[in-house]
Amino acid sequence: MKKITLLVIITFFSSMTFAQLHFGIKGGVTMSKLTANISDVVEAAKTGYQLGAFVRIGDKFHLQPEVYFTAKPGQIEFTTPSLDNPNEQFNVTEEITFQSFDIPVLVGFRLLKIPGGNIRLQAGPVASIVTNTSVTVTGQDGVDLPDDIEYPDSFSDFNWSAQFGAGVDVLFLTIDLRYELGLSNLYNKPENGVEDGTFKNNVFFLSVGWKIF
Repeated sequence: MKKITLLVIITFFSSMTFAQLHFGIKGGVTMSKLTANISDVVEAAKTGYQLGAFVRIGDKFHLQPEVYFTAKPGQIEFTTPSLDNPNEQFNVTEEITFQSFDIPVLVGFRLLKIPGGNIRLQAGPVASIVTNTSVTVTGQDGVDLPDDIEYPDSFSDFNWSAQFGAGVDVLFLTIDLRYELGLSNLYNKPENGVEDGTFKNNVFFLSVGWKIF
């Protein structure tokens, strides 16, 4: 079985050595939702963006590494005790935005040929290098928020995800719709934190690319 698997891998990459090579730039819109396993947290999706480039090696089967800068905001709502009266709860809304360089390496398959292009499927792992995490906190009017409620340093600066989706190529344009499933826990509990929790970012992408060659 190991020999057969190795033979398939060697055949796949050998066939791409002499295959078509395309380079392009891309941009798109993201819709991300930050999910948390902390009790009484309400999650909401927010829109962001991505800008970058890709290389496609191959034809019917292809390998597509990419690199792009992306903004993935998410929103959570929860209740927390008042500073003046611990028995009183008030609502807090946090918008957390991760800005990162994302590096997906996708394996694709041409599903169907169409006039002037094709329809394909793609999937693969994504490494994200977070360059900035911003937290915007909004509380109820007239309520002072605790000084430690903003905690951008409590999030990881590197994480893993998995992408899968479909795309359409028409002449020099390439259009992709993908879903990114967060695999890493983004949250590192601060020293004064009271909640152990897991935060993951799940994202929908709609992007348009231009194949330069």
